[in-house]
Amino acid sequence: MLVSASMHASWNAWVKSRPDPGSAIVALSLGSGLPYVCVLLWVGLPSSAAWPFIAGTVGLSTSSALILTAAYRHGDFAVAYPLVRGLIPVALVLAAIPVFHETPSRGGVAGVVAVALGLLLVAWESARRSKTMTTKGLGLAATAAALNATSALLDAQGARLAAHPLAYAGTIAVCSSLFMAVTQVRRRNLGQVLRTEWKVAIFGPWLSNGSYLLYVWSMTQAPVATVAALRETSMLFALVIGAVALREHIGGWRVVAVGLMLGGVCLLKLA
Repeated sequence: MLVSASMHASWNAWVKSRPDPGSAIVALSLGSGLPYVCVLLWVGLPSSAAWPFIAGTVGLSTSSALILTAAYRHGDFAVAYPLVRGLIPVALVLAAIPVFHETPSRGGVAGVVAVALGLLLVAWESARRSKTMTTKGLGLAATAAALNATSALLDAQGARLAAHPLAYAGTIAVCSSLFMAVTQVRRRNLGQVLRTEWKVAIFGPWLSNGSYLLYVWSMTQAPVATVAALRETSMLFALVIGAVALREHIGGWRVVAVGLMLGGVCLLKLA
């Protein structure tokens, strides 16, 4: 699971490091669907009941990816990535109250508080002290997290209705590639994007798809709560990648903030 977390943080950092993160995420999305075509030929398509959820997930996840790359243009990777990862479980816990009539446990409440404190500390450290993330960047990161959380709620229902989990995941990937192509064809020269970002289009999917498949496999080998909590160690990998690969300044307050968010997310997952 630690390998999956490092791969997830790595492909996000790669997109952030490119001259045009928007073109890089488009190339990655286009390339990610191709391997799953073979998967769908093997396992078939999901049941018809899952398709409304697939449609919603595709639209939300694609929009979230594009908004996240915009956030990367307004601040450090080591700020934007942990912000999104920390906000998603908080949004899910809060949404579960009216949607599923779930009451969070004491551990869940403590987790929300810890993540909220971490987020506030990141916002303060970034906007006031080091100025490594603009106010617009913080808003974009929060929007991306909200869209991701909504997508996760749809996935929770859609995956259960699909005939096969690989069929569901494969259809999401292929449809996301097609949706990205349709929405971006008038905004970008897709041929030029693929020529410029061919490495991201070819090798990026190995990281993104590999991370997801390792996550799914881990779910069959260990308790779900443990796997979900370990997945959030990607925040720590983001700090290391930001400092070493992207040459970003990582101050003590940011380390404390990410520690608070990671601890809070673990409480949410294990509650």
